[in-house]
Amino acid sequence: MERKNTILLTVIAIATLLVAVVGATFAYFTATIQDDRTAGSGQGETKVTAGSVASETIVANVDNAAGKFTATDVYPGHVEVAALSVTAKSDTNAPVKINIKYNVTTNNLGTHVKVYVMKSDTPITTTATQFSCDKQVTGTETVQYSETCSGWTNATTNNLTGASQVGTTTTLKGNAEEVVLASDTITGAEDPGKTAYYYIVVEYTNDDEQNAEMGQSLEGKVSVELAA
Repeated sequence: MERKNTILLTVIAIATLLVAVVGATFAYFTATIQDDRTAGSGQGETKVTAGSVASETIVANVDNAAGKFTATDVYPGHVEVAALSVTAKSDTNAPVKINIKYNVTTNNLGTHVKVYVMKSDTPITTTATQFSCDKQVTGTETVQYSETCSGWTNATTNNLTGASQVGTTTTLKGNAEEVVLASDTITGAEDPGKTAYYYIVVEYTNDDEQNAEMGQSLEGKVSVELAA
């Protein structure tokens, strides 16, 4: 981003990830089809059993991890992360399908925002400065403002050790929108349940002339819902 004057760029990031319970009880059901044909015509019995689903799904913050971020005065190239956990409880090891959604209420940063969903089977300690982003100011007559983040190159090269990307990278459209960032399946388990840890990474990309985004913001909320 080029600027001859000092700039202020504010990103009010994804959301406060509050502890929420998404509870749903589904009946475990079976159906039996009896075939009364004679042995010569293929006598047999067919039992059709529909799958069960997790009886309870809990969304929560992750201990020792950044549950939200509210960054100010950032430059293109900045990257931040917020964490949430999802626990599926089931005494039949039934799966639960979820969608991780982003309800963007304000986006004045155009299409210069990429969002990634990373997943780990164990919790990862994160901080507000997780990706070690350093501000860079270069040039004389034409001054360029940007950030370089040594802890994040892309979804496969970063310091979220043990985490891998779920789904594909989402590029925001540049206006208010509700988008499914990723869909995933967790196999439930008996108490205390099976927990998966998700890390929502937002990158403010350094693409080209972005002077019009000075002082602008990104606001929204991440949520988890049960999927069909």
